[in-house]
Parts: sequence; structure tokens; C-alpha cells
Amino acid sequence: MDLRCGTGELTAYLAGLVRPQGKVVGVDPDKERLQLSRLSHGNVKNLSFVEGNASTISEIFPAATFDIIFSNYVLHWIPDKPNAFRNMFTCVKPGGKIALVYLSHLPLFVSNAFATLNPEKEKLLCQKFQCESKSQIEQYCLTHGFQISKSHDAPVALECENTTKYLEWLSSTTHGAFDPSLVTEERLNKYSFAHREKDGKFRINAEEDHSCRLIAFKKSL
Repeated sequence: MDLRCGTGELTAYLAGLVRPQGKVVGVDPDKERLQLSRLSHGNVKNLSFVEGNASTISEIFPAATFDIIFSNYVLHWIPDKPNAFRNMFTCVKPGGKIALVYLSHLPLFVSNAFATLNPEKEKLLCQKFQCESKSQIEQYCLTHGFQISKSHDAPVALECENTTKYLEWLSSTTHGAFDPSLVTEERLNKYSFAHREKDGKFRINAEEDHSCRLIAFKKSL
């Protein structure tokens, strides 16, 4: 399972990794994104998409259905993280794993983007993130039955084709709350984390920021 799969690009990549015997299910609560996923990747035979979220997966799928539950930059959007771990534990098979990439804090380049590029909406944008410390996430994981095999930080790296694509990424990652139309050239020039290279690409200097990686397994019977 790819939990909160978005428009399915990464989900389709995962389906290619497990092909031909394996199957991948992308789960997302957004009907429009699911529709786009099905249109874009409907030709991938071992891939399907289902409407749902971390609160409903244990109601949608039978217990012990999945070998792996993967979730990429999703956990920090979920308010009730204990319930999410409880439901993942129910859905994964004995011996199965969860692999999560998440934020334990709002990266400085993101908070600075909100403050500099969308100051009118800064408070709303920051409130959307439900970040908790890595130690707290690990505790949720252990409390709900998983055994942790790896938990570590990794540098955040981001490169976009151009400025427009970066602003679109900010809008997409905040589910449309960030408004690119509010970004002026003056605001963009003040955004010190941005690096527009000679090749036109838009790179982010985020050396001090990191995301978290967690791999845990459900003990075999």
C-alpha cells in the first residue's frame, strides 16, 4: 500500500518494482487526485487506487492484507497519529513492514517561504502541519506493536525545473492553501533560501533541514 498516494507517480514506480507477481494499492482521500491517478496510470495492471486515509484503511481492507505499507511525507499531516499506527498494524501482515518518510518539524525553507512569499496566509499554512518529534513518533510505533529496525534523519533536497514549478510544488504540498498568485518578484528576491541557477533550475539550500525515515516490522506469529 502507498498511503496517501496523491497523483500516483511514486505509486506507479512502486508497482514497477514488484511486477509481475506483486500488487500495489494507492490510497488517498482526494477524489480528484484519485481520478487523475487512474487516468495517468490505468494501464499498469498490478496497480489500483482506492479512496481512503489512515483513519479508514482498517475498515476498507481485511486485517493482515499488506506486506508493506509505504507513506511518503504524509505522517506530519495526520492529527491522530496513534490511530494511524494502530490501523497500519492491523492492515500489515505478520512479518510485514511499514516504511515512512515524514517531517518532525517544519523545514526552515518552507516556513520562510510562507512568511516571505505568502505572508497573508502564513498562519493558516503553518497550522496545516501536525509535526511531532522523532522520539514521539517512535513511541507511537512501539506502543502499537511494531518493532523498529531503522529510524534516522536524512537531509532535505529539492530541485524544481523553474520558479513556477517550485511555487506549484508549494501549492500542491499544502493542498492548494499556498497561493502562487500572491508571489511578487520583490518577495521572490527576498526569499534567501532560493537559488536560481544559470541552467534555469530552482534549487533550495536546506542543508540544516532534515526529514525522518522510519522502517518498522510486525513480528511474525
